[in-house]
Amino acid sequence: MIRSMTGYGSADLERDGQRLSAEIRSVNHRYCEVALRAPKVVSLFEDQIRQVIQDRFSRGKFNLNITWTGAGETGEELKLNEPVADRYVALLERLRERYHMDSGLDLRTLAALPDVFTWEHTALSDEETWAMVKDLVGRACDNMNLMKAREGQSLARDFEQRLDLVRTQLEIVAERAPLRPPEAKERLMARLKVLLGDIEMDPVRIAQEIALMVDRLDFTEECVRLSAHLEQFRSLVEGPELAGRKLNFLLQEMNREVNTIGAKANDVAVARAVIIMKEETERLREQVQNVE
Repeated sequence: MIRSMTGYGSADLERDGQRLSAEIRSVNHRYCEVALRAPKVVSLFEDQIRQVIQDRFSRGKFNLNITWTGAGETGEELKLNEPVADRYVALLERLRERYHMDSGLDLRTLAALPDVFTWEHTALSDEETWAMVKDLVGRACDNMNLMKAREGQSLARDFEQRLDLVRTQLEIVAERAPLRPPEAKERLMARLKVLLGDIEMDPVRIAQEIALMVDRLDFTEECVRLSAHLEQFRSLVEGPELAGRKLNFLLQEMNREVNTIGAKANDVAVARAVIIMKEETERLREQVQNVE
């Protein structure tokens, strides 16, 4: 299964006038790393939050930002101190009557007076707070996962196209593989005749040289292994397992086989095919870096 390491998700949750919001972003990373920004009341559950994310995702660097509107850093709830506000209004009214002045009282002025608003501890227990935070983080992760899956589908389509290109070039190489040794043998015999003229050649020595040359030019095994790697790559892309790490390793093996074919072939047609295969495997490698 292909899932991108790049993604974004958000979620909101409201309860008793309090609102929790979460935004989570992920980018490429070799391991699963989580960075959290949140009020102190939420930071108390940082280890549990990190575990929730690591249980869902295998790789990536995650930045999670949680805000709690209506609560202070330690979980207090902002409330109106009605007795104090009533007293302010009553005293200001007495001043207005006594000195025959316009009070000039408005909402902004009243709100700016000391102690009109106070922080009070919420009635939520640690268990209730964690349940809310866990639900919030889970929803944000679900939304991010949808985006990661959509991008993964796009990556999978790109992989399929590039695998087809490599397969096409590999078929060209495989057709040339059995032809290379006899062609090389003919060229060798022609050169020896030119160089030696009427001098009799040792057939045993010639046979030894031809055997060594054929061994150096034979890249049939590399073609077979590369073909198997292509099939395994395709099965990993289509399979249910998150395959980012395996695909990365498999591409190293594919690149090694392509390089070996190019080194052994010493042939123009094969060299052209190898160049295209190397280009496509390199593009595959770049894309796989974004696969979870």
